[in-house]
Amino acid sequence: MLNRSRRTVRPLPVLLWLALALGAAPAIAAPDCTVALWGDSILYGGFGASTTNRIKEPPAAALKRIRPAWTIADYSSPGDSAHKRLPTFVLQPMPARVVVLQYGINDAGNGYQYEPALRGMVDYVQAAGKTSIVTGLSQVKADRLPLREGYDATARRVAQEEGVLFADWGAARFDAADMVDDIHPQQPYSTRLVERLVLALDQVAPECASPAKRS
Repeated sequence: MLNRSRRTVRPLPVLLWLALALGAAPAIAAPDCTVALWGDSILYGGFGASTTNRIKEPPAAALKRIRPAWTIADYSSPGDSAHKRLPTFVLQPMPARVVVLQYGINDAGNGYQYEPALRGMVDYVQAAGKTSIVTGLSQVKADRLPLREGYDATARRVAQEEGVLFADWGAARFDAADMVDDIHPQQPYSTRLVERLVLALDQVAPECASPAKRS
């Protein structure tokens, strides 16, 4: 007489049965919408000699309003330059998915070596596995910054050669009446610069591009 072995069939856990019955799909990871802002007083939204002097809606706040999905770390600092920032920048952790590099105004004003510093920043971000966005230089009042055009062209070229996005701040509509002084934007021009940055961010992460809800 043949003995037939019987396998013990264990019942599936109740929650697994329920998941199968409902056709439950695996959870979808939330998109990484983190951005770090590195730059000078233009990105800080400041003017004058004090860090307390800021326009009503600085760029970080304007960006959050326009694209609320982004979590923003603002490291911008009045008076900063790529030349001065590079030595400490390359010691910083890079947790954010996107790193905005907005420099050049103070580099141009002081005749600093802008290209090697900017390129070094981009290379460091790339080595960390993150995405850079390089901005062009914002416009200034006539004859205030003779080296501006050349430094703006350098920013564009570095972005192109490094294969990163370029937010063309020089192309934002400029009106001298929209300036606090010769260099620093008032609110309308500052917001237009942020809108140029938003265009680049939308290319990097369209999943983070949901606009602000209208009230």
